Order: sequence, then structure tokens, then C-alpha cells
Amino acid sequence: MEQVRNEQTIYSAAVYCRLSKDDEQAGESVSIETQKMMLTDFCHERGFSI
Repeated sequence: MEQVRNEQTIYSAAVYCRLSKDDEQAGESVSIETQKMMLTDFCHERGFSI
């Protein structure tokens, strides 16, 4: 009789956001906030821990 494995792979992710030279003058820019939001949403939708 063949055994069936019921294992789930758990993935971890790192989120990398890049601030351009134009944005750094204003501190944390809207583009950084948008990047963080998009990347964290992507990871959460796929079940990746950050």
C-alpha cells in the first residue's frame, strides 16, 4: 500500500523597496509606501511570511 504525504511547503520572503535620488529629498515618499503595500499584499495573497 502506498503512503501519501500531506506536506505543505512554507516559504519566507524578503521585501526590497528602492528609493530613487529624486524621492529621497522628501523623506519617505509615496512611491516607497506604494511599493511596500504592493509587495506585502503580493506575499500575503500567496501565503509567504515576510
